[in-house]
Amino acid sequence: MQARKGEKSKITRREVAQRAGVSEATVSFVMSGKRFVSEELKDRVVRAVDELGYHPDMIARAMIEKKSNSIAVLTNDLENPLQMKIIKSIEEAAMSKGYFVNICGGTMKLDRYVANLISRHIDGVFLAGDPYAITGNHMNQLLESNIGVVLGTVSDDMDPRLCGVAIDFKEGMRLIVDHLRSLGHRRIAYLSAFDENSIGDVRLPSFYRCMKEFFGVGAPLVKTGHPPYDSTVSEGYRLTLGLLRETRDFTALICTNDMMAFGAISALQQEGIRVPADVSVVGIDDILFSKDFYPALTTLSHQTEEFGSKVVEILCNNIADRSVVQREVIRPKLIVRDSTAPAAR
Repeated sequence: MQARKGEKSKITRREVAQRAGVSEATVSFVMSGKRFVSEELKDRVVRAVDELGYHPDMIARAMIEKKSNSIAVLTNDLENPLQMKIIKSIEEAAMSKGYFVNICGGTMKLDRYVANLISRHIDGVFLAGDPYAITGNHMNQLLESNIGVVLGTVSDDMDPRLCGVAIDFKEGMRLIVDHLRSLGHRRIAYLSAFDENSIGDVRLPSFYRCMKEFFGVGAPLVKTGHPPYDSTVSEGYRLTLGLLRETRDFTALICTNDMMAFGAISALQQEGIRVPADVSVVGIDDILFSKDFYPALTTLSHQTEEFGSKVVEILCNNIADRSVVQREVIRPKLIVRDSTAPAAR
């Protein structure tokens, strides 16, 4: 079909092949990455693509091949800086492997999201949201549509068809408590966004175990939130004020995440409690603002670059062969900054 007057005609794969002096099949292999092509031929094709401004019709390819070279990330908290760091690392790793990343924010529209992912022939999905908000029916729809699925958790009761990547928060909590113990802290409190009824959070039970193991404390000082759970700055501020109304007999405070730690520090300082001179504070996640907060926050790093790369690696392996089901647990790293210091008393 001829282009209308004044309208630029669409560059075809044949034109790219002619400009590069290769076959159309070679252009296809370079664009899809399905077969090995020598660096010399690859450079010629890439140069021709750039010179001509070639854009392959991915929708048509998806309809023919039932494959889109696209993956999706489904998260329920796009406002969380940690989620954005993870998504950025996933995008970088995926693009290097020739995949385009679609971002879906929110789990309240799961039926619509799942239906759209299936209709668009998405190759794989990383479910970064609360895994307990995603039903078995949603999982089955994705898996039965030949879509690879990686969860942001790893557990013994997972569907055997599902892959997973998780942070080892049990080990992470040990790193935090041991660090505080090395500074002379014994009266350590924990500020939890979740209560004991939340089956999706391992940080709170891990804190209980560490306090029992290190100090023989069977009932440590804990202040928890309640459904609907919230892990924001304002929640950290609110819970800390509630904790201070009950007691001030603690020298260190661990928080569910960095956002809550920011709120906790604000509440402590408002009440005339110095951080870290009077109370040391530790967060979890190492989000972008943690090093620039005052005082700079000691925190448990989520290892987002490693996490994102591992998500993409496992997802790509599963897309290539659905029988390859991998589950990885990543060891976090404690980043010590200015919000922790030796116990004053």
